Amino acid sequence: MTTTTSPIPTHPLPPVSTTALLHATLRDRVAGVLLGSALGDAIGLYTEFLSAAQSAQAYPTRKFTLTGPTPFHSDLHRAPHTPGDWTDDTDQALLLLLCFLHSARPGSTSTSTSTSTSTSASAPLPTQRAYAARLRVWVQQGFPPLGTLPLGLGRLVGGVVAAAGFDDGAPERVARAYWERTGRRAAPNGSLMRTHPLGVVCLLRGEAEAFAAAAGISRVTHVDPRCVVACVVGTGLVRGVARGEVVREADVDALVERAVRWYGTEGRGEDEGELDLAELQRHVNPEGGLDALELDDAMAIGYVYKALGSGLVLLRMAMRRMALDGGLLDRSLLFEDLITDLVMRGGDADTNACFAGALLGGYLGYAALPDHWKHGLKHEAWLLRKSDALCQVLGLVDGAYNGAEDKDAELYGGRPVISQHEMEGRWMVLQQAAAKKLQLAAKGTAASKASESGWSFPWQSKDKAKR
Repeated sequence: MTTTTSPIPTHPLPPVSTTALLHATLRDRVAGVLLGSALGDAIGLYTEFLSAAQSAQAYPTRKFTLTGPTPFHSDLHRAPHTPGDWTDDTDQALLLLLCFLHSARPGSTSTSTSTSTSTSASAPLPTQRAYAARLRVWVQQGFPPLGTLPLGLGRLVGGVVAAAGFDDGAPERVARAYWERTGRRAAPNGSLMRTHPLGVVCLLRGEAEAFAAAAGISRVTHVDPRCVVACVVGTGLVRGVARGEVVREADVDALVERAVRWYGTEGRGEDEGELDLAELQRHVNPEGGLDALELDDAMAIGYVYKALGSGLVLLRMAMRRMALDGGLLDRSLLFEDLITDLVMRGGDADTNACFAGALLGGYLGYAALPDHWKHGLKHEAWLLRKSDALCQVLGLVDGAYNGAEDKDAELYGGRPVISQHEMEGRWMVLQQAAAKKLQLAAKGTAASKASESGWSFPWQSKDKAKR
C-alpha cells in the first residue's frame, strides 16, 4: 500500500507584514552603520597612534567599556578627550549626513506603512560645494550641533580647506592643485573615514549613484585615485551589507570588482592616472589578514588602503564566524571581539575601526552593538534621532521629516557664529583641563610640565599627515 503525504500548508505573511519586517530590519541596519562607526571611532581612540606593543602595555586586559569607562592611557593625545568621545572621523561623517538631511522635505518619500520602498529622489544628494561649506565651518567652529571643538584636524584637510578658492564653489579644483603641489604621493584615509553615511543615504538608490556620490565627496579634499576608489568600494559595501546583498565573501569580492570597473569606465577623474590593481588587491583580501596590513607601521599608519583593508578583513571574519555558528552566536560579542582585536593593533586605530564599525554595524545591525559600548557613547541619543530622521526620509519609519525645521541640520547647527576670540578662549579652557589631567596622572612629575609647554592650538598641533 502506498501512502501519500499531504503538503504542509503554508500561510504567507500578508504584504503589510512583510513590508513592516523589511523596514524594521533596514532601520536597525541604518542605525548599525551610524552607531557602529561612531563606536569604532570611540574605542579606536584608546590606542590611536600607539604601536601594538604599546597598546598591549597600556591595556593589558584587552577589555574596554564605555559605561563605568575604561580610563585612557595618559598622554597628550588623549588628554583633551574623555571616554565615550568620538573624534574628527565621526564629526566629518555626520557633516555629510546633516548636509543630506538639510535638503529633505516632507512628502517626497513613501511612508513606513507603504508597500513601496522607493526612496526620496527629490531629496538631493550632498554636493561638493555644500559639503565643502560644512567642512570649512567645522575647521573654524567645530561641530556646531553639539558644540564640540574640531580636535584632530589633519594636514591635508587643513591645507586644502585653508587654500584660496575652496569657498568659491570648486573645492575639487583646489584639492587637485594641492595634490599636484605635494607630488601626488600621499593617499591618506581622511575621505574614507567620512563617506560611509552615503551607503545608507543611498540605501534605496542605485549602486552606480552611490559610487558616484562617494567619488565626488572624496574629491572635496582627497583626489588621489587610491583615496577615491577606496571611498567608492567602502560606500558600496556599506550599502550592500545594509541591503542584505553582501552576505558572503564572494559578494564582497564581486562588489570590489564592480566598484573598480565603475571607476575605470565612469569614475576616473581628470589626469588621475592608472590604479595599481595588485596593490589594491593585496589590501582588500590580504594573505595573513590583519597581520599582513602592518597597521602600526609608523611610516604609513594613515595609508588609505590600510583603513580599507581593516574593514574588509573584519567583515570577512564576521561572515566566516556567522557561517560556522549558523548565525546563532551572540552578535554583540562578535562586534566587540573584532573591533577590540583591530584597535589593539594600534596605528590609526580610530579611523580603521570607524570604517570597520560601519561595515560590521550594517552587517550585524544596531541591536548587535554591545550595550556597554553604545550606552556609554556620548550623544548616543542624539545620533539615534538623526538615524531615525534619515529613516523617515527613506520611508522606513512613520513621520514626515523636514530638514528646514531641524536646527541641527543648518550650516551652523542653529547656533550663533563663534568669534575667533571666543574659539581661542575655548581652546585655552580645554588646554587647561587636559594639562590638569596629565598633572594628576603624573603626580607632579616632569610629564605634566611637558603637557603645558608642548601644547598648541589645533591648526598648529601634532602633524596628522594621514588626513
